[in-house]
Amino acid sequence: MTTELKKMTIFGLEIADDSSDRWMWDHGKILVFVLLGFTAFNYIYNGLFRPLSTEKVDFVAYYNAALAFKYGLPIYEHMTRFFQEGVLNYKGPMPYVYSPSFVIFLSPLAYLSFKQAALFWNIFNHICFLFSIITLMKAIKRQYSWLEWIVVIFVCMNFTPLFIDYLVGQCNIILFSLITLGLYFYRTNKDIYVGVALALATIIKVIPALLIGYMLWKRQYKAFFSAVFVLCLIFIYSLLFFDVDLYLWYFKSMVSQGIFDASHDNHSLTGFFSRLLTHSTWTTGIIDSPLIARICILASSTLVLLALAYVTRKRDDRSSCRALRGYALAVVTMLLTSKMTSTPYLVMLLVPLAVLVHELFYCQTLNKWFYLLGAAYGVVAIWYPLPVGKFLDMDTYRIYMKGFQVNIFSLQFFALLVIWWYFAFAPLPTVSNDSTDIDTEVSFQDH
Repeated sequence: MTTELKKMTIFGLEIADDSSDRWMWDHGKILVFVLLGFTAFNYIYNGLFRPLSTEKVDFVAYYNAALAFKYGLPIYEHMTRFFQEGVLNYKGPMPYVYSPSFVIFLSPLAYLSFKQAALFWNIFNHICFLFSIITLMKAIKRQYSWLEWIVVIFVCMNFTPLFIDYLVGQCNIILFSLITLGLYFYRTNKDIYVGVALALATIIKVIPALLIGYMLWKRQYKAFFSAVFVLCLIFIYSLLFFDVDLYLWYFKSMVSQGIFDASHDNHSLTGFFSRLLTHSTWTTGIIDSPLIARICILASSTLVLLALAYVTRKRDDRSSCRALRGYALAVVTMLLTSKMTSTPYLVMLLVPLAVLVHELFYCQTLNKWFYLLGAAYGVVAIWYPLPVGKFLDMDTYRIYMKGFQVNIFSLQFFALLVIWWYFAFAPLPTVSNDSTDIDTEVSFQDH
């Protein structure tokens, strides 16, 4: 007797039965159970248990900043020493390199012991991630087949940048949650909440400010001005604890310093051209010309931003695939044009990856992209750059890091380019406007 998959609802997502599900259940039950079993084991081990026994180097910076804020000490003492002594000579804890405003949100951690705070941070990040996956799926559409649901879960929960973020105690999962909420509110016409979500993300790291600018470009004025209002409100409140000079010093220091520009773990345009065209602590490029590197970074970033502006120039119905595609492209552009995009930052790439899965399921003419995008996903989901000093001493490391081959330590950069190119120039799926079931009919339309 054959068991059948039935229609059901999971966290508000309707899982509908269709022909692909019946074929999968009849012929691939074992494979489905293996995939879901592997996903569960991988996430539980690498996401839950392994981070409990590792040193959370980035979370140490958050906790120390929270303690400094609580006791009225300088929050940037370690950062100043780090920039003065350099990455090779600095022996202190990981410095706090975020905005003064963010430490206000971190301040409750100072009332816990370090172990309690680290455990709370880990649990909070897991809640944010699982909540965000459901929210992201709802933002894309309301109804999924079983096969599509399984693929989205597999893609999002077997993701090395996610596990690295858990291991070091970074904050990119929280950023992913806020950017996902921004997409959900954008798709459901809740403009003020869009602005609040993106403003909170920008308080943590400045790069989501590009998404606020994207709202202005799309003429979503309520979203834009609500974001500006929230940022101004938080800034004014922070002046109770910090003066304007500290903000000016902080932003000047972050713009002028380039200590991680050429790092093997910087997957942005800045990282690519800095490794290729300069000599640094990390690499020996094909030439040593910081001026040419800066020109290439500026020119390429400008071209990427102009392409984003051109592709998304039309005002769209927010429930359409064009709006979904535009938001995904803005997120990838944000990562490419950032001054620093390390591996944990790529957690935010889950937003465009989920959109990608949806489009490839329903857009048969995009099949020619399948293998290239599959390779790009494989790189960002699995590859982790060789950490300097972990396996090789620095003198030996420099021998390997000369010339064009230095970029092999950042394959993620090329994967990001492939994904960006797809969202910018692949045929665009469009859907009928249906307020009860987003993205039910698929056709095609050129940019």
